[in-house]
Amino acid sequence: MTDTQTTITDVMGASKEKSYTFDYSFWTHDEYTVEADGYCKANEGGRYKDQDYVFKKIGMDVLNNAWNGYHCCLFAYGQTGAGKSYSMIGGGANRGIVPRACNTIFERMKENDDPEKAFEVSAMMCEIYNEKVQDLMI
Repeated sequence: MTDTQTTITDVMGASKEKSYTFDYSFWTHDEYTVEADGYCKANEGGRYKDQDYVFKKIGMDVLNNAWNGYHCCLFAYGQTGAGKSYSMIGGGANRGIVPRACNTIFERMKENDDPEKAFEVSAMMCEIYNEKVQDLMI
């Protein structure tokens, strides 16, 4: 797995490889150390991409575009169990893109000292599974 490509190898005899290319593809299986607070930090020189890395790579661009007034969409695609929810929401000390982006937006709003500036924040999260759309904010 690289930052944009995932390769799957058939180890059951055919020995064929199939590569898939995405905008981003992150290794999140091993090569990390669990810190005292529960955060999974990438080991030096390893392939693991921790939540800080994922947020800096994807989340900050989306957040900055939203902050500049653009409607934004972040689409996580992949096989069941591949880590989409983990990257988007996270858990415990391993907060994902959504809570990190929300915290940053509200921190920026608190820093505003212009009384003429107004903010409006809205968000939607949905899941598309088996051709059915489910609102995850209910």
